[in-house]
Amino acid sequence: MESFAEMREKTEKKLGRGLYEDELLFMQWVYERYEQERETINTTTN
Repeated sequence: MESFAEMREKTEKKLGRGLYEDELLFMQWVYERYEQERETINTTTN
């Protein structure tokens, strides 16, 4: 997956505007959950 900064930049470009604070907070939460899940999967498969 791309970095958070890349994901944010692409999202803002698609929307044609900057993200609102609540949208940014939600996107950060989603990205953090993704990273946690990826780490869990890597730990259990190795």
